[in-house]
Amino acid sequence: MTTHPVTIRPAVVDDSDFLRQHDSHVHRDVLIKLIDEGQILVAVDAESVCGWLRWNLFWDEIPFMNMLFVVERLRGEGLGTALVAKWENSLRSQGFTTAMTSTQSDERAQTFYRARGYRDCGVLLQPGEPSEIFMRKDLG
Repeated sequence: MTTHPVTIRPAVVDDSDFLRQHDSHVHRDVLIKLIDEGQILVAVDAESVCGWLRWNLFWDEIPFMNMLFVVERLRGEGLGTALVAKWENSLRSQGFTTAMTSTQSDERAQTFYRARGYRDCGVLLQPGEPSEIFMRKDLG
């Protein structure tokens, strides 16, 4: 687990300003909807939100981690691992048996996910972009 004292909990609307400032990948209205649906976990320390995990459903049935982020000052302290573990445990308690994510072939994140049991299951090739590696994990 993390060496820095944090609380991991579902995001609330009060977290939306911080998330909007640091996550430009989703529109504000979508962000609020994801918060309302419990599809964002945040890690909070004494200072503020310091990390988050955002997810949705792939093919409307498989939990898919869209974003895992830890603020620079806390990287390498186990916070990403703690967020993923909390998410996976929540999925198991909801009856899900599989989780997915993806990462670009030029990103170090693929090593992080493989070390946590995610296995390659496909690749998306886009012209002029690095390959997107899709990964899955059995949660059983």
